[in-house]
Amino acid sequence: MATSTCSLNSYCSFYTCRNITPKSLFLIPRTKHKSVSAPFSSSLSFLSISPSPGRAITAKAASSSNNGREAKKEQKVEEEEEEVEEELPWIQEKALDLVEFTGSVTQAIPGPRVGQSSLPWIIAVPLAYLSITFAIAVVKTVRKFNSPREKRRKLVNTNAFLCKSIDEMFEKGRDELDQSALNGLMQKTGFDMEEILRKYIRYVLNEKPFNPDCVANLIQLRKASMLDDSQVANILNEISRRIVKDKGPVVMDMTGYSEKGFKRKLAVQALFGKVYYMSELPEFCSRDSSLTVKEIFGVADEDAEKLRLHTVSEAGDMDSLEKMVDGSDSEE
Repeated sequence: MATSTCSLNSYCSFYTCRNITPKSLFLIPRTKHKSVSAPFSSSLSFLSISPSPGRAITAKAASSSNNGREAKKEQKVEEEEEEVEEELPWIQEKALDLVEFTGSVTQAIPGPRVGQSSLPWIIAVPLAYLSITFAIAVVKTVRKFNSPREKRRKLVNTNAFLCKSIDEMFEKGRDELDQSALNGLMQKTGFDMEEILRKYIRYVLNEKPFNPDCVANLIQLRKASMLDDSQVANILNEISRRIVKDKGPVVMDMTGYSEKGFKRKLAVQALFGKVYYMSELPEFCSRDSSLTVKEIFGVADEDAEKLRLHTVSEAGDMDSLEKMVDGSDSEE
């Protein structure tokens, strides 16, 4: 640095001794113009005579400002990426932890692996057995719930619920059984009005004593159903077909039958007498041409009348039934 300072002083004294004024500097030809070279380039490069001495400084400042903007943009992008990251739900985190734990456990178990996977055979075999057992159990359960036996059991339970509900209404009073109550039973059981009437009549014929009170309940149920006579006639015909299919036709001469067969035929005669009696009641069903109860049971007119009278005698006092029917008609 001292050497450069001394050379500068000697250079300036040389021009002073020659009486060179500042104006005379501009008279120097451009071809002979020389800038301060090597000795001063390291520390005094800004003193060199050039047309635009401020360009280098401006370029450096612009490049530094661009670098600063890019750094700020990168920082903003990183902050946005950090904000976008969402926390995983608790269940998903636990599931991932379980998967990692299971993977580490399976890898720690010694022994041969299944193909190219990390699952050892000592775990694969029990897992395969449990999977097959579970699949078989699922198939058996589905078949059980869709089997005819299970469907039959559900139907029996629904029939029992229907009959029990109607009995409870009659116990509270016959007026409790109306069309709105039957509509509620239709929604609960899935049966239509004809099925409700048919099922309850069949229940009464088999399970209840055929007396005037029972007949009055059937008449009230028939009125609440709001069915016409042709529909009621079809219901009685369907009940007759089911009885014949289950127990056979009516046989008047029962000689030669065993004790079991004799009781069976007596039961058929009793059922026919009840159905035929209901079909002859004007309050329950008018005599319609579609009513074919006698023809279905295979009973002649004389035998049908005998069985009906026998049913009336077993039923008890039919005068009380007529009074109940007349009383209900007068109330309406």
